[in-house]
Amino acid sequence: MRDVIRAFGILIYRIINKNAKNDFNRNSKIEFLFLRASYGNRHWTPPKGLHEENENGLDTAIRETFEETGLEKNKYKLLNFEKTLIYNVKDKPKETTYYLALLLNNDENIKLSNEHTDFKWVQSSESEAYSLPDSLLELMKNAEEYIRKIGK
Repeated sequence: MRDVIRAFGILIYRIINKNAKNDFNRNSKIEFLFLRASYGNRHWTPPKGLHEENENGLDTAIRETFEETGLEKNKYKLLNFEKTLIYNVKDKPKETTYYLALLLNNDENIKLSNEHTDFKWVQSSESEAYSLPDSLLELMKNAEEYIRKIGK
């Protein structure tokens, strides 16, 4: 069996249209942070990166999120959600595990690394415009269901 490439990332979201008390409600919109790669077909993904030997998965995700967005760990709240996507990249098996986190300040500045050319806050209803693979569409759907269930 070929070696599996392992990557970890954080699917960061923010809530739009909170009520007057700044609470999540049924009219709230959920937007996920996607970054546009500066290489290849310039695809869109949440912040993620390759696992290093001395790290656990969550440490990798936190490091990569900071490197790719400038967001430090104190700028978001990690939730009890993770999902692993399994797919092939250039005929090599790859597993990417995403954790879910709420951005604490919707106006937080995103500082892209040279690995990315743009970022967008994407609602699941807008995802077709970004030609996302089915696995990322399902990730967004599962995350949104979880967020609405816990009400945060």
